[in-house]
Amino acid sequence: MRAIETVHAEPRDSDDSPCYRVNFWEQPLPGYGWNLDAFVLVEVKDVSEALRWVEEHANGRPFELFAEMDSEPEKPFGAPRKATLVRLLGNNPNAG
Repeated sequence: MRAIETVHAEPRDSDDSPCYRVNFWEQPLPGYGWNLDAFVLVEVKDVSEALRWVEEHANGRPFELFAEMDSEPEKPFGAPRKATLVRLLGNNPNAG
């Protein structure tokens, strides 16, 4: 990692209450692929609130936390969300 000093600049876009996406991962048996349990967190005050929710619901499972970059309406279960995501924490255990 490198840190580069910069001057303050006004962002092109800003969202004071983004939706967060959470992926919980669970491996049914050693050597099997990991299963996904996914959630969208809406009306979240900030990332600290999202992280508290994740910690309360993880039950020891590995997880990923993302911020959604695009505004997308709530959808029924089964309708995929397509917003661009920025990973904030965690990784996909099936990757690599």
